[in-house]
Formats: sequence, structure tokens, C-alpha cells
Amino acid sequence: MIYEMHEYDKGDVPWLKSLWYDAFGDEPSLVNAFFELLPSMGTGIVAEFYGELFGAAYVLNAELYIPNEPPKKLAYIYGVAVDKQFQGQGIGTQLVRSCIRHARDQGADICCTLPAEPSLYDWYAKSCSLVTASYCTLDEVFPSARDIEIQELYADEYSYRRIDLLAGRPYVSLYYDWLRFQEVIFKTYGGGFYAYKGGIACGYLDGDTLLIKEALNDAPEFIPALCRKLGARKAVVRRASASGQPYIAACKNDSYPADAVWDISLD
Repeated sequence: MIYEMHEYDKGDVPWLKSLWYDAFGDEPSLVNAFFELLPSMGTGIVAEFYGELFGAAYVLNAELYIPNEPPKKLAYIYGVAVDKQFQGQGIGTQLVRSCIRHARDQGADICCTLPAEPSLYDWYAKSCSLVTASYCTLDEVFPSARDIEIQELYADEYSYRRIDLLAGRPYVSLYYDWLRFQEVIFKTYGGGFYAYKGGIACGYLDGDTLLIKEALNDAPEFIPALCRKLGARKAVVRRASASGQPYIAACKNDSYPADAVWDISLD
């Protein structure tokens, strides 16, 4: 089968939304928000066969800040999907490779992704040369018996506080529209951005479990109280770690510090 890979254009968006619904089953409001924000977050790569689209993936822009060094340009590969009737032909692999080539052509220093499930780490490593670059721990926390004063933040407020808390450490800086898209995800699924005392946290509900995607400088009572506030049975808190569960996968030849804080990712 002969097909070509190229950047999407506005005329492709209705089909891309349809593919997204079929592949991921997300709420229409979330999908609409993604494509509204996409031009400011990055771009999409589509697979086409004689005018027919049958696959897509997205390259989103961010930066890795390292103390005393210039920022590294980071490309985050997201939303890889292939129409069901064309699956099993290696098109997903070619989409990821095309995303990497496009990112390199645009000056990216690091190409990375968060595999959607554990089995995909091996696939990314063997097919796309993306290996585990960052690890995390997942800690369980249960609701507290009392309320505390937790402040809800907008995306820009969270971004400013995050930058202050991570100053002096290597960390991935997410552009504002990434965080706006996160805000849509969190609000869609009953979560948001939060602050308490000098700490921040963000996440959303998956059934009766609160998934905390990032918690920085959080007091011991913060997450248990947030769990109670949102009516969750428990919270699962993701934290950056030197070892533990595989998290972000990146190209083998990329240079990144092992202790870099990635945390918030589009999953």
C-alpha cells in the first residue's frame, strides 16, 4: 500500500474529529477544544491514500528548562490513531516516525510521548526508538474527615505558581494552551487546578478515583482534603521519581536529565 504523510490542514478537521471519537471516545467538547487550540499547541500529521485519510498523530510543542543551560525544544507526540480498517499494516509506526522527522526538521531537541498503556512501551522502543526516559510513583491517598480552604485556580494562575515552585530544577514547561486544554479535560471529568498554602495540585475524576497528575510542595492534608472535596473514594497521586513505573518515553539519543520533572502530560 502506497500512502503519504503530511501536515493536516483545516479541511481535514471534521474527519480528524471523527477518527478521534472512534479511537478514544472522548466527549465532543473536549475534542472540539483540542482542535481549536491545536494551531497554537503544535500540528497534526495525517496518513493519506489517494485523497483518503486513514490515520493521524499530533506533535505538540514544549520546552525543557535546565538550570544554567539554554532551554531545549521538546516535541510531544500525542493522539496516534489509525482507522480500524487500516490497522495492522504498520501505519501507526510510520505516523510516529513522521512526527519525529517533522519535529527534528522544526528544531526539536527532544521527541517524547506518554504511551497509553504499559504494553506500548515495548512497541515504542522497538518500532520508534522511544525508550523510557522518566519514571514516576503512584501513591494512594484517602479522603480526610475534615474540610480545609482549597483555592481553585485558572490555567494561567497554575502555570505561574508551577514555574516558581520548579525554579532551580530541570522541568518541562508546558505552553499556556496546553494547560488550557488540560483545564477542559479536568472540568469535563470533575477536576481542576488547585492550591493550598504554598502547594499546587491538578487532576480529575476517573469514576470514584481522583487522579492527581501533579502535586508540588503539597502539605500532608492537601490531597486528602481535595479528595473529600471532590467526593472521591481515594486519590492516586503521580510524582516524579528516579525509578519506579515507566512514564515518559523519549528518543534514545536525546539528552535529558534523569531528574527532570515532567509530571503534567496529555493522557
